[in-house]
Amino acid sequence: MRAQLPVKRLVPVAVMTSLAAALASTGALAARRPARKRAPPPITRTSDALANGCFALRSVASGRFLTVVGTTGYAVDAGSVASAAPLYLKPTGLGTFLLYDTIGGLVSVGEGVTVSGGVIARAPAAGRASEWAVVAPQQRGAAFVLRSTLTGTELVVTPATGTLSAARETLANHVGWFEFVADTGCTPFPEAQVNATGRTFAGTNKDGTVFGFVDDHLPITGDMRGGGDVIYGEAFDRFGVPAALGQDAKVHGPDGSLDLTGNLLRNGSPLGTHDTHGWPTFTGWPVYNTQTHQQVYYVWLQRAWEAGERLVVAQTVDDEALCRIEPRHNPDCDETHSIEAQIHRLRALQDYVDAQSGGSGRGWFRLVYSPAQARQVIKAGKLAVIIGIESSDLFGCSVHLGKPQCTRADIDRGIRVYKRLGVRGMFVAHWVDNALSGAALEGGAKGVFINILNRFQTGRYFTTGPCPGVGQGVQVHTLSKSLLGALAGFFPAVRSLAARGMPTYPAGLHCNARGLTPLGRYLITQLIAQHMLIEVDHMSELARDEVLSIAAQAHYPLISSHNGTGGEWTASELAQLYRLGGFAAVTPDMASALATKILRMAHYQARPYYFGVGIGTDTNGFASLPGPRPDASVNPLRYPFRSYDGKVTFEREQTGTRVFDLNVDGVAHYGLLPDLLADMERARGGRQALALLFRSAEAYLETWQRAVSHR
Repeated sequence: MRAQLPVKRLVPVAVMTSLAAALASTGALAARRPARKRAPPPITRTSDALANGCFALRSVASGRFLTVVGTTGYAVDAGSVASAAPLYLKPTGLGTFLLYDTIGGLVSVGEGVTVSGGVIARAPAAGRASEWAVVAPQQRGAAFVLRSTLTGTELVVTPATGTLSAARETLANHVGWFEFVADTGCTPFPEAQVNATGRTFAGTNKDGTVFGFVDDHLPITGDMRGGGDVIYGEAFDRFGVPAALGQDAKVHGPDGSLDLTGNLLRNGSPLGTHDTHGWPTFTGWPVYNTQTHQQVYYVWLQRAWEAGERLVVAQTVDDEALCRIEPRHNPDCDETHSIEAQIHRLRALQDYVDAQSGGSGRGWFRLVYSPAQARQVIKAGKLAVIIGIESSDLFGCSVHLGKPQCTRADIDRGIRVYKRLGVRGMFVAHWVDNALSGAALEGGAKGVFINILNRFQTGRYFTTGPCPGVGQGVQVHTLSKSLLGALAGFFPAVRSLAARGMPTYPAGLHCNARGLTPLGRYLITQLIAQHMLIEVDHMSELARDEVLSIAAQAHYPLISSHNGTGGEWTASELAQLYRLGGFAAVTPDMASALATKILRMAHYQARPYYFGVGIGTDTNGFASLPGPRPDASVNPLRYPFRSYDGKVTFEREQTGTRVFDLNVDGVAHYGLLPDLLADMERARGGRQALALLFRSAEAYLETWQRAVSHR
């Protein structure tokens, strides 16, 4: 296993090629030679060309280079590149960087630095004090000014002594001008590894269709749900993987006992503990059934893209009741505010990936807003990302004691706002009832918890009734007053409910008796008029059938992005979905079961529509991923393995010091999705299932196009 592989993979070949060409044109690619009398010419391109590169920093005023002084500081006193401190430039965003030395320190503004100036220090960990905007002064193509994003002060040198300090407004003063000269011997800034070699495919099929698979239900920003302290860890952090995936003791407690929702969803009780160690050892998480730890770190997502994922629907998700019931949460539990913040976070992720790739527009992660734009992105070999919404109270359309908390005007305004923000698909309901629809019931401890959330949010527990189709519904469980009181000991917000108790429900399978409301019917007609993708999972079975009927009258396609989650579908419902030109994706499972799920969907394909079956992983959405196969010890997936298209070879994924193996860990995080697909290829029917899966990006795009062009 090659320790330096992640650095090479994180910077796309095209970016490295352009950077190499720029450096070669100035002779800066020459290897460092201690005996040289002259340093190689400095880089003269924009700051984007510095991304993930190794450089020496030279003062224009003195002509000397930066060195490390002891363990706490820096000076500009080296006479050559050979004696300079190699600095690895890790982008934190577009035009902003960390300057990381070979022994793990960062050039930073020191303690006590103000907006007026101060000292420069060597910091052991990344933070605002070590982030620098790299700005090119006018008419100085080879020089840059380094401005602290924390204080606004700029890095300056005293030429006579080589002392570094921070000062204000040096753009016109050469003591604050520096040149980056190509160097070798850098220590790369810590990062997760992709552990893949080869170049993932680009282009289209001979008939113009795109090749690749879709995950149409991926809450990348799920860590922002429920007030922000339910799922620990971030999809990215500008200060790197140590900040994004560090120890979660500050959120879940030193022993994990504060992970109340996670314990409840996993074990049926809020009691529980876990090892909180994340980066770099990851002895405690992620695990396949974690549900409340980050599993879509951007490098893990990159690994899935390398394996052929070409389309993702990033579901921005929240439930106000979950936020309000959590003991630790942001005071603002408004779902609309949360969804908008998550949309901005997705844009920040795109910028961050661009920064790692060498500049705006160069990254593999691209937000798209039309089928045509998605096709262009996929043709270029990149990942097209659609923004969706999975919200319990869409547009603030809650219901309380049967009274809607929104109007038609709120719906019209909400659609306009979200469409302007780039949203192209929406759920009508999620976990709890709202003014638009009843929500599908769920079973087990999760179903009991959601029923409590429904009472907390709407003032009423779920009302059940017969299901419209055979095989639908769940057994609805309840809690006694004593158990509800015990639960209130962990979630104080529900104490007011404990004295009243929960209703009892008869034995057998039951569905939510609440269907589509008049406001819900109005919403569906407006979503059709606005050519939005309509997600019909999580609606009550009665409500879903009403939406299918409305869509049939309008000849409008619908989406089931994680089929079977939030209400079972009957065979006739699936047949109707496909007759309308709609699309469905299956939930992940172990290799053999996943192949069976995909192949079973083939029974419902309807002519003349292009057919493919996607996957809706719901990773970061309180959903467990597949664990290791029971027979993995005798029939393991062999590493290395090749991608389905044969262009990329994968080793075991490594993040920090932990190496993940599908045979032992299952799908512990999203980066093991390629391993799962390789395992499925070995299963009975696996090749046929993969063929349908790799048609799914095209099938989804054609469904989207039908919605966009609907008259």
